[in-house]
Amino acid sequence: MSKLVSVDLRHTRIDDAFWNKYTELVWKEVLPYQWRALNDAVTDAEPSHAIHNFRIAAGEVEGEFMGWPFQDSDLHKWLEAVAYVLTWHPDPALEARADEAIELIGRAQKPDGYVDTYWQIRYPGQEFTNLREGHELYTMGHMIEAGVAYYHATG
Repeated sequence: MSKLVSVDLRHTRIDDAFWNKYTELVWKEVLPYQWRALNDAVTDAEPSHAIHNFRIAAGEVEGEFMGWPFQDSDLHKWLEAVAYVLTWHPDPALEARADEAIELIGRAQKPDGYVDTYWQIRYPGQEFTNLREGHELYTMGHMIEAGVAYYHATG
């Protein structure tokens, strides 16, 4: 019987003409574009409200939650993508931007560790009361995946 062994992505390289153009595209084009979208800075796109919702939950700005109940997951997915890119392309500026986003999430986090801007802003005190339709576990899952990936990429 074979034993499965984890591979550390920091020590893995794919060097292929087909894949290299896509990893470069994600690093140089997709992640910066998505960051602008998360910050509602893409003029031709519907606002995301993701970063703004975290700022509201952190008490840094006033406002109402905007977007879908799972809107936080867009930021979490961006952070996960950043983590994987950093394993292939060390980029201090990108890592600093990700750290800023992580710090914002931390400021939005409640003292008990809970963070989900939809529930914190719209339904404070009602966390985990509608698991079927509330998307909390979905959003939390993306946050956990992002955290694990970022930890593996940056320590």
